[in-house]
Amino acid sequence: MRSPVENVLSFDLEHWYSATLLRDAVTDPTERIEESVEIVLDLLARRGVKATFFVVGEVARDHPELVAQIAADGHEIGSHGHTHRPLFELTREQFSHEIERSTAAIQDATGTMPVGFRAPNFSVTPRTQWAIAVLEASEYQYDSSVFPVRTPMYGVTGAPVRPYSIDPTAPFEDRPADHALVELPLAVFHPRFKLPVAGGFYARLLPTQLLQWGIRTLNARGLPATIYFHPWEFNPAVKTPSVTAHKRFVSFHGINRLKSKLETLLDTFTFTTAASVAREYANENDLVSYDTPSPVFQSEDSR
Repeated sequence: MRSPVENVLSFDLEHWYSATLLRDAVTDPTERIEESVEIVLDLLARRGVKATFFVVGEVARDHPELVAQIAADGHEIGSHGHTHRPLFELTREQFSHEIERSTAAIQDATGTMPVGFRAPNFSVTPRTQWAIAVLEASEYQYDSSVFPVRTPMYGVTGAPVRPYSIDPTAPFEDRPADHALVELPLAVFHPRFKLPVAGGFYARLLPTQLLQWGIRTLNARGLPATIYFHPWEFNPAVKTPSVTAHKRFVSFHGINRLKSKLETLLDTFTFTTAASVAREYANENDLVSYDTPSPVFQSEDSR
């Protein structure tokens, strides 16, 4: 029996070779973004599940038909930055420019302005909390960048595990805030200890039963689990021996089994888009429609 709680299913859409551990290690890569997305869209269509795709702006610019097709299939399109550079590498002004370019590229591809954002490498942390004000000024309505446990690469110790309305002066505290921006933190096993179960490397590494257990601990408290994957993680063709053993392990371990794991999760739990869940946690006075409009396809001339 499926849990009645609606969880968030999301995919970070980027080139496989732009992942943090690979971007400086892979030379002359083969682009596999279209075939990777096709694998995921087929899986979701067979299960009748809608998800959110956080798309890098450069991908939307270079592959507008692909992003338009994702939207046409009924999935939400959010922003994953424009160049896939983590916020740690940007100034506030540079990030504002990235958001502007990413928003425009996605709107050009789909005819719809994105309302949700996820930072590359989950890089919204105390070092970069200025990003919250930039997102609000850019009229974004939710963020899903906070990893509520510290890891070697990212994370915020003590951040809430439940969705919450963000107070820009204390963005990692769950307290009443008269602001419209909602945070959808990534899923961690809770409450005895915090173990990342959100997806990505953790989903590829951990047994399916542990992933299910982690989601159930949140759902048992009435909380949604926000999980994420990358379309390239479902495509074994991306694996390359040209990087070090450590980078191969973190980047490619478990790719052959991930599709089966996700199918099990989709059969066990209820999933929807990030926007749908964010709307439930928005302040009533600031509530807007997060429903994904039908995409407006561009003519070739407008591109």
